[in-house]
Amino acid sequence: MKTEITETDFQKLLQIALQSLTIQRTLLENEAAELNNELRTLERDDDLEKLDRALIALNRDYEHYLAMVDNKHPFKLDAYYE
Repeated sequence: MKTEITETDFQKLLQIALQSLTIQRTLLENEAAELNNELRTLERDDDLEKLDRALIALNRDYEHYLAMVDNKHPFKLDAYYE
């Protein structure tokens, strides 16, 4: 079992994680926008609060991974899958 990962592969994994978090954030933001269009209810407010907490946690993870990105080893995820 390989226990080490190359810097290039690590950067690739970081980019995949960042893309995944970006997609998740977009989905949560879309859900929050839909909830905002509904009539005000306690249930809706509770759902919005849950979404806000999820977005905060997701953004914290995104910033954590983004801090590890090394620009010396650029990896373009979009180009990788073309």
